[in-house]
Amino acid sequence: MPNAVSARRQAAAAPPRHVGAHDGVVGVKPGRAGRYQEIDVLRGLAALCVLLAHYTSFEARYFGATFSIDLQYGTYAVELFFIISGFVIFFTIERCESWREFAVLRCTRLLPTYWTALTLMVVIEAVLFGEKIWWHGYLVNMTMLQEFLGIKDLDDVYWSLAVEIAFYLDMAVLFSLGALRRPELVGAFWLGAALLWPGVDTPIVLMLPWFLRPFVLSWAPFFVIGMMLYLISSQAVTRPRVAIIAAAIAVETWTHGAVDGAVALVLTGIVAAALTGWLRLLVSPATLWLGAISYPLYVSHRNIGYFTLRYLHQIGWSNIGALLVTIPAVLILATLLSGLVERPAIRALRQFYRRRGVPAAQHS
Repeated sequence: MPNAVSARRQAAAAPPRHVGAHDGVVGVKPGRAGRYQEIDVLRGLAALCVLLAHYTSFEARYFGATFSIDLQYGTYAVELFFIISGFVIFFTIERCESWREFAVLRCTRLLPTYWTALTLMVVIEAVLFGEKIWWHGYLVNMTMLQEFLGIKDLDDVYWSLAVEIAFYLDMAVLFSLGALRRPELVGAFWLGAALLWPGVDTPIVLMLPWFLRPFVLSWAPFFVIGMMLYLISSQAVTRPRVAIIAAAIAVETWTHGAVDGAVALVLTGIVAAALTGWLRLLVSPATLWLGAISYPLYVSHRNIGYFTLRYLHQIGWSNIGALLVTIPAVLILATLLSGLVERPAIRALRQFYRRRGVPAAQHS
């Protein structure tokens, strides 16, 4: 199916649905606070790419701007997120004593910032822009499970959170079963399922547990690439690991086309270059700051940015002027969310769980 246009791409890159609405490669060792700085930088740059793709394509679509970054590039940036997620989740889960600790780490990392960003978005839309609050949608979206419950995302960027959640759940199950002691075998089976996925009939799909539905299988090559890159970076280059990465790129090519396969190859090269230290020149206070706010930036930028751009155009601002106000504004908002919500919540909640006897080491 090399020429097939994937439904997942159409969904991820679709126009806005509502405008109201480490003997192997010597890897980069964790920097200060145990973090891989180049990986953090890549996360920040990916979030910025998504933001620019959203804003410029929005202005081109609704206000006649002559320059725009195709939404598809935003999707490619999300695919980079998925490779990084495969890397970071394996890094994290290797240091956990149980799936409960893993769950604590993920929930404290994601939920407080998400809840705050979602609520802030709803309040701003209602108070400043006169939008009516969809209470049922808001409450379901607060669970972060709306994609699985058949309820529309209040912000279209949330689709990727459903993919991440499904990946986390699958990894937690595999961890609890001890299957991750053989990660190469897990990766091979995962890719096999992903290769067969496009041919599965809908009735069979509906019989699967909700966390095994297409969210992970459709994007599995990227998560598997990240997992193998972590093993290569932290342990050694082995033929099976290299073969699985090659197989993941091949599966992506077969199931979603040559262009997507080429993108998977390029993104794999970018992350590998970061892990071997070739991208150290990208590390600076500015890019580390961008990496630190990447998650709050991702979950808060879209709808609030769209409403701001639309309002500025309504009062006569130019395309460039509107962007030059909106982008710094959402960067400031993301910085505040990171400093006032994300980091304090992670620290407080993990300390709480430690006091209750549940280990919660500071892993991403």
